[in-house]
Amino acid sequence: MARMRTVAALAAALTATVLAAPPQADGSAGHSPYGQTVDWAGCPGVHGPRSMECGTLTVPRDYADPKAGDLDVAVSRIPATGPGPRLGSLVVNFGGPGIPGITELGERTAAGELSRLNRRYDLIGFDPRGVGRSSPVDCGDLSGVTATDLAGQARQVAQACRKHSGALLPWVGTPNAARDLDVVRSALGDDRLAYLGFSYGGRLGSVYAHEFPQHIGRMVLDGVPDPTLDDTETALAQAAAFQHALDDFAADCVARGCPVPGRTAAQVVAGMKTAAHSLGEGGLATVTGQLDRAGYLQGVQNALYSKDDWPYLREALSALRDGDGEPMMQLAYPGQLGQLAQPARLPALDSTWSTPDNYEMAKLAIDCRDTPERHTPAGVHALDPRFTAASAVFGTSIEATLLACTGWPPGDGASRRVAAPTAPQALLVSTTADPATPYPGAAHMAAALGNGSRVLTYRGEGHGAYFAHDPCVTGAVEAYLIDGAMPGGRAVC
Repeated sequence: MARMRTVAALAAALTATVLAAPPQADGSAGHSPYGQTVDWAGCPGVHGPRSMECGTLTVPRDYADPKAGDLDVAVSRIPATGPGPRLGSLVVNFGGPGIPGITELGERTAAGELSRLNRRYDLIGFDPRGVGRSSPVDCGDLSGVTATDLAGQARQVAQACRKHSGALLPWVGTPNAARDLDVVRSALGDDRLAYLGFSYGGRLGSVYAHEFPQHIGRMVLDGVPDPTLDDTETALAQAAAFQHALDDFAADCVARGCPVPGRTAAQVVAGMKTAAHSLGEGGLATVTGQLDRAGYLQGVQNALYSKDDWPYLREALSALRDGDGEPMMQLAYPGQLGQLAQPARLPALDSTWSTPDNYEMAKLAIDCRDTPERHTPAGVHALDPRFTAASAVFGTSIEATLLACTGWPPGDGASRRVAAPTAPQALLVSTTADPATPYPGAAHMAAALGNGSRVLTYRGEGHGAYFAHDPCVTGAVEAYLIDGAMPGGRAVC
């Protein structure tokens, strides 16, 4: 699942045009991207099943002007294994935005997490434009990010991204990614798109349904973003949801013997807040960098995405009590070995097939292209009481994300237009204690789609339900995708 970053974590880690009109669904425009086939070959540098194949499609940079240049979209296929007749292709998007779908699909399939679906479907991964192997956003060496204020840091990051990827940035974003997805569908030879989208993948799937309702097949959206909220409302809802998740963790921690002093959940939460403030700006030296307050909060927040990570958070809190901040650093910057804490050490991005990870910068570029909102420090500061009320622990850091697009040209709100009344109904899966895409979002998405889509409620913790391995949820999702059996009206797991 996607990890939400604060501007502070990004900076420490670390000429918009009107979005093109959608293409003709039959690809009748000149230089049409339709009619391609994928030249499947190996997937060097990707961990996955031995049967996994990869290839590349070509799409217009600007669908309204196909002669203006092309972009690459990398795709992968894991052929259906059987038993049972093949149902076609199932495209999977794991969210972000910015998560490279080819890498994620390979790893999860190799781990057996999608094995039942893979029996009947060819599983299809793809890196959306700007991500991984698909004409990636490159912001270069961020050692020049030296500003001490959040808006200044964000502005310097924006300048670096324009310098290295200025010709690409106006054309990333969800609506164009949805148009690319229809090219992928066509190249696979499918009349209708079967789709499984997690988190941001729900936004991409809903925009696809809006743009191409006639090409929708069986669609499942898990961990559904709320299309009715603006950036401020989204951040406030997340702050409250992450606080709720922290309260639940603290209660579980007390029951198991918590390394943070306190006999009640409220006392443990207060102790964790005190620990964050005690780190201050200087932080605690670790092998991979300084664990400061921002890193501590990021580590705690990341661990709340899945209940499976709660034991690791307890271990990190125990280590921190003994003066060892390294486990918390690993939670804060997973897979990066703390490198994101030192901008001067962030390497220039490599867009070769074997080293495609540009998650942070791709996420930033797509998020900023998907919103017209730009906030000032004074405007954000005026929201302090609302964010503090939403979360005493995370309010300030989540509020800071509203400054992430400082210095970026305004995007537009096209990704919030999801009405698809003529599309087949989709299955929307929502977790009652989801901290990143709070539970009400699925009902709001169903209403916005306007096509009778059903909501499956999972009474549980964490971001997304399918990978929580609850048999009720996995059974319902797989029954729909494989057999077309939609759960009944108020379905609850």
